[in-house]
Amino acid sequence: MIPSFQKFMCSSKVIYNFAVANQTRYSSSQLQYYQSLRIHKDKSVPSILNNLLINHMLKYDWVVDQGPKLFDLLYAICGTRLANFLVNHTIGKVFTAGENLESVERYLSSSNNKISYIIDYCSEAVEGIDDCEKFYDENSSIFRQTVLECAKKPEKKNMIAIKVSSLIDMNLLKQINKARLNIFEMFYKISEGKSIITVEQVFSYLKEQGINLNENEQKQFIKNVLKFNKNEIEIDEITWRYRVQPIFMFETELNSNPAIKYFNNLNEKDLFLFEQFIERVKYFMDPALQNKVCVMVDAEQTYLQWAIDSFSEQMEGYYNQNQTLVYNTFQNYLKQTKERVDFELAKANKFKLNIGIKMVRGAYMVEESKLAKEQGKENPINDGYEATTAMIERNLEQLILNIRKSPTKVFVASHNEKTVDFVKELMHRHSIPNQGDVLFAQLYGLSDHVTYQLASEGYRIYKYVPFGKTEIMIPYLMRRAQETKKVLQSSSLQTLLLIDELKYRFYLK
Repeated sequence: MIPSFQKFMCSSKVIYNFAVANQTRYSSSQLQYYQSLRIHKDKSVPSILNNLLINHMLKYDWVVDQGPKLFDLLYAICGTRLANFLVNHTIGKVFTAGENLESVERYLSSSNNKISYIIDYCSEAVEGIDDCEKFYDENSSIFRQTVLECAKKPEKKNMIAIKVSSLIDMNLLKQINKARLNIFEMFYKISEGKSIITVEQVFSYLKEQGINLNENEQKQFIKNVLKFNKNEIEIDEITWRYRVQPIFMFETELNSNPAIKYFNNLNEKDLFLFEQFIERVKYFMDPALQNKVCVMVDAEQTYLQWAIDSFSEQMEGYYNQNQTLVYNTFQNYLKQTKERVDFELAKANKFKLNIGIKMVRGAYMVEESKLAKEQGKENPINDGYEATTAMIERNLEQLILNIRKSPTKVFVASHNEKTVDFVKELMHRHSIPNQGDVLFAQLYGLSDHVTYQLASEGYRIYKYVPFGKTEIMIPYLMRRAQETKKVLQSSSLQTLLLIDELKYRFYLK
């Protein structure tokens, strides 16, 4: 076996030497440090070889760009059962912990003590499901199970991640998204460029639209929606955007107010579906609160995100009263993210909120650009990689500076080492402790050397651990392929460390 392996290593020498030659970012001592960690020592030889193969394939643009078609071809040729097996044992093995929670438990049982984990059941909206409500109920049940799994080891402070689109009807979600944008637009129409509107102006505008609120309904809107005292009449934009939700999750009696009904324009069936959504959220959030398990609300496409923000805000207001339990996610490849972050900070400071924000570059660039082009709209994506880098660094700095002003937890979910170093320098400059309110995370299968270095330096570090059935994991895997391509094209260190581990394993080093 060893002679044949030596032959393989000789054939891999060109790849290895190329990887070494391209580590311009690292000094010799840094390389030796990463090599000494033996990050991949727990992987089997077949697993390392599979990892090398997948990483190598994903360096080619055409493989990633044609990924959906390649998946379709695989399933057409092999059938579902064999195709699932092949996906699970190749790309699935690199980027996921498996198909079920039991496989996650096995992974966590042998995990690094210095690293905590975010368990991510990667379910999201999928077209063509026969029984959508059953699908959403199952997802809620699995989210609850992941919460209870995290609660087994409270000292680890493991978390879970969710996607809102896995819990609610997609058309309803789009309608609520549109309703929230209309609420924003209403403020601009009434204010005519001013920073303040009045309660009287709001009721007058609604009357013009044929919505007449009686005295009790007006009082309800003022006291329970705006949460104003008796003599307050002026509404600034921050208050309007935060208080006036398109539909309420935890104060459902407000949904019968004529103003709220006008905003969302939902029928009885929609309201019933929304009530089911609330029950699903409570089913896993209530034990999360009881066991102090944090919940990451993942970002999704822009045509859903304003609705998701609405739900995240309401969940924060309900569950984050004494701690930061719910985190929302901001994608920094979007041009609008600067404005969203500024609003988030202004809102937190004005209303003294506990906020948690996860900062990512983003995972839907290809889809968003394609959709904008098809609809003849402006591309919502920043103009190039450098613009996104400037965006995320600016926003991270604002968030970290805010830690001193109001309770703010900042999650830096990045594989970009320059971004990680930028945050570490900010923390040092502003005396933010390593075990304080700034946390770091990387995805399963990506940038392990970054994760291990942060752990060794004493930072609060997490690894995202995705799992799920093969058919629902494919959208996730395609986004990871897009991201991996960028990571692998910028650094060959992962290849070097994988081959290094093979050399250790066969006494060649």
